[in-house]
Amino acid sequence: MNFENVNLLNSRVNMLSGNLLPIASDNLRFSVIWRTYSAAIWLIQLTHTIALIFGIIMASKENGLKGSTHTILLTIEALFMLTRLYSHKRLMEEMIQKMNTILQNTDEIMKDIIKSAIKPIIVPFIIYGVISMISIIIYHAKQPIILVFEKFIFFYVNCNLLATFSSEPFSNNAMISSTVLKIVGTIYLFLKKFGMDVYMMHLVLMLTAQYRYTATKLAILFRDLQIYNESRKEHYPMENRRIERELRKLCLHQNIVLNMSFILKKLLSVNFSLLYINNVLRFCFIGIILSTVPLMNIAEGISVTIFGIGTLTQFFVLCSSVQTLSDASTKITDKAFDEGWYQLGPSLKRIFILLIISNNLECKIAAIGKFNLSLPSFMTVRFIVCTEETDIKF
Repeated sequence: MNFENVNLLNSRVNMLSGNLLPIASDNLRFSVIWRTYSAAIWLIQLTHTIALIFGIIMASKENGLKGSTHTILLTIEALFMLTRLYSHKRLMEEMIQKMNTILQNTDEIMKDIIKSAIKPIIVPFIIYGVISMISIIIYHAKQPIILVFEKFIFFYVNCNLLATFSSEPFSNNAMISSTVLKIVGTIYLFLKKFGMDVYMMHLVLMLTAQYRYTATKLAILFRDLQIYNESRKEHYPMENRRIERELRKLCLHQNIVLNMSFILKKLLSVNFSLLYINNVLRFCFIGIILSTVPLMNIAEGISVTIFGIGTLTQFFVLCSSVQTLSDASTKITDKAFDEGWYQLGPSLKRIFILLIISNNLECKIAAIGKFNLSLPSFMTVRFIVCTEETDIKF
């Protein structure tokens, strides 16, 4: 078991999106073919972004911003966050190396905890990814496909998203090439953002599993001690020495986990605060678009609604995962406190008390305290969107 193979979704999406973020302590795992593929995707993204900017400039201000606002926000978010991750590549490799060192000598308890931590996000992420790509294809392809068979000359008002190098009016070929560029460029842009989200949540949940492992092992250790003492009716020095060795191992493990939590804060705090701010803007934009669904045709209305639901699901998964990490970091000794720790010697009791104090070191990943991913944050954003939709209706 290692950082790469415990989550196949992360490994595959990381390569398919062309992000090629580190999944090992070095980057030798990516072949020349995957590096070439990544360069080709970045070239497609560059062409798509330039075409998008050109289309906004050439079109009227209202029409350009209406069709491109969400894509602009997504592009800025993806580029900024990926740039930050690439610039902290050494931190990622350091954390992966520490994680793999722990996983080299893993036991069945560790395996079960890691699987239980990662499994809940796999299906929601897959559903979000599939329905989002389907909605992107429907939204950008349906109208141009119909118009190509009806017209020979096209204008900017015929495009949902402006991404063209031609001035209006333009021909069938220009319309088809623009549509293909929009669909391919937007799908790969989404894949980059999607792959980055999966990667960051993989880091978060792997750290969550380590906190849970410490809590579970502590509880098992003290429970076994209590059962042993009750069965023997007296204390044995040999058993106490074994408990002391195991407890000190857990302390060393917890020190590594705390070190990894500091690395993760440096790595993701700015990205998570940006995610919060950008999701507020994104949901405000989606709220406005959803209010115009009755004016759309059936295919566009369905695609926009599905995309809105998928985006809401994605944001909930992000907030829930980070909330899980925060909870796990403050509940290390909760299970063990109900077991037989009071039967330990004075020196081991002091160690356990230090572990209790470490519960105050909450792993909260945010550059700005109020702009953090958590379930309360999710409810706040949801309330803002619902309020905005109500204001638009009235």
